Amino acid sequence: MTDADDTTVKIRTYSGPAGHIAPQSNLTEEQNNVLELVKKNAQLEEENKKSLEHLKTIEQLQESLKLEQAKTAEMAKKITLLEAKEKEFAVLENKAKKTAELESKVKELTDALGNISAIAAAGKVG
Repeated sequence: MTDADDTTVKIRTYSGPAGHIAPQSNLTEEQNNVLELVKKNAQLEEENKKSLEHLKTIEQLQESLKLEQAKTAEMAKKITLLEAKEKEFAVLENKAKKTAELESKVKELTDALGNISAIAAAGKVG
């Protein structure tokens, strides 16, 4: 072996001026700042995910609301039709009652006319 193989050469890791080397305390402060930024970024991403989930939920609820409003409008139309039919039914029921009353009076008057005819026939005979 030669002397060149046994010699260790020490080289500085930073070859720039010494003024540009940050003190050790600033390095950890920068690392703390980076760590805080990473944490805040992760929090923002989590909040963004939650916001997107909430947005999807809101959109689903809006769709559900639209469907329910359409169903409600359809039910309102059906209720209006049923109320109109109910009024028609009430009118027809009233007419049926009047018809029954009139038929009853016709029967009474027919019976009375039959009695009058019988009395008139008996008066002619006698």
